[in-house]
Amino acid sequence: MMKKIIAIFITCFLLVGLIVIYFWRDTQYQPESGDLIHYFLILPLIITSVLILPWLIYQAYQKYKDKKQQALAAEQSQNIEATEQKEVQKSTWLELNIYAAGAYSALGENDSTLEGIKTLAGPLLDSNLLDAHGSPVLSYRIEALDQLLSEDTSADMQFVSMRQQRITLLIHHQIQQHNEILSTISDHLQRSSLFYESQNLHEYRMHPAWIDPTVSSDEGTELKQIEQVYRLEKLNLHMIISEDVIHTWNDQSSNDGIQAIFYDLGIIPQKFHIEYHFVSRSSVDQYVVELFDRIQKQPHEISLIIAADSELDQEIIDEKMWGKKAYTPAEYVSSCCVAPAVVEIEQLQALKILKLVSNQNNLKQIFDELDIHDLPQYEDEAPFVLVIEDGSDVKVVKKLTQFFAESPIEPHHYLYCQTMAGHTQNVAKVFGLMLGAQLPDPQVAFVYSQNFKAFIQTFSEIKQDQESVAIAD
Repeated sequence: MMKKIIAIFITCFLLVGLIVIYFWRDTQYQPESGDLIHYFLILPLIITSVLILPWLIYQAYQKYKDKKQQALAAEQSQNIEATEQKEVQKSTWLELNIYAAGAYSALGENDSTLEGIKTLAGPLLDSNLLDAHGSPVLSYRIEALDQLLSEDTSADMQFVSMRQQRITLLIHHQIQQHNEILSTISDHLQRSSLFYESQNLHEYRMHPAWIDPTVSSDEGTELKQIEQVYRLEKLNLHMIISEDVIHTWNDQSSNDGIQAIFYDLGIIPQKFHIEYHFVSRSSVDQYVVELFDRIQKQPHEISLIIAADSELDQEIIDEKMWGKKAYTPAEYVSSCCVAPAVVEIEQLQALKILKLVSNQNNLKQIFDELDIHDLPQYEDEAPFVLVIEDGSDVKVVKKLTQFFAESPIEPHHYLYCQTMAGHTQNVAKVFGLMLGAQLPDPQVAFVYSQNFKAFIQTFSEIKQDQESVAIAD
């Protein structure tokens, strides 16, 4: 475009110059310096502007028209894609009953951690951890662990790293918090084994109603119902730990301590399974979804999931702070005892239900499927949406706003959980997910991650809703 304008200006300059020079020669006119500027600069510019202005207006109009058409086409394309996704995409839900849940961090235990996050409780100066200049660093330290470490004189703990010692104590703390429910599970495992792993099981399988489904027998039907509801084969312990410790973690030492606790509860080694999951910040979402999917497909097993991490170790700080101005370590642990909906434990009632979806970003469809349109908590100011993503990331905040844009949920309902983990983030999302179970009843806790959405609802509230529907029908 500039070349064309320059070419037109030069042409006008030459034409005007020739005409003016010939005119001045014929009239014997003696031009002054001002005449030269007017006739050889200003006049060619004016003529150029007059010639090129209609063309510029036409080009601008064409560009405006093209942009408008492109924007309209893009909007129509997005609407078509959104409509197709709403029609085609079906939600895949993972549903588990929660029998117990716990959380422990420097901010407090269970719901106290939530209160600490709400009040924006920050890290404290840690005199036991020093930076490269010998100054104390900020940390989220659980001071009670220091005393437990000083009291622990077991030989096994002396041969593992300080980081594993602290993580092990956090795991033991959570197991001990669930002693009552684990004792009930232990009793159920014993009774189930006595029935299904003895002559009773053989006699049951030889029953006519079991061998031939066409045979009608009330007794056989009752026995089948007993197996479906009360059979319990195993307790699974899943420990989610940072991948940073995978090369230094001593499985034998960890297993020995857990087995001793379970043995005191009456759970023999044949009836529990220990599994470690070493995760990174980028892989933790996938691990959570896959783990919950596995548990949902285990109709005769119950699982205790524990997520723990600690970086309160000077060697870790020296490594993490290399080349960085600041690093805030933390330690925390959370747990939940979960099982598929088909599992029932004698003398034990599920507290809450966790529903997780990983393939659905249409909030309207989620609300329709869960029937949570008009909840009283929408009108309250108390937060109930636990955001387990980085709240300082502009992209995260933008996606969060877009996701809840057409819902009654407001920004003051958000609670960003990652702050309590400082820079110790590999397991922080799992901690935040389990922390949702600590929200007060009868609130429905929303846990937001870009890769999955979880909803935790009080079990008694769901049963009341189901009974109301049944009565109405």
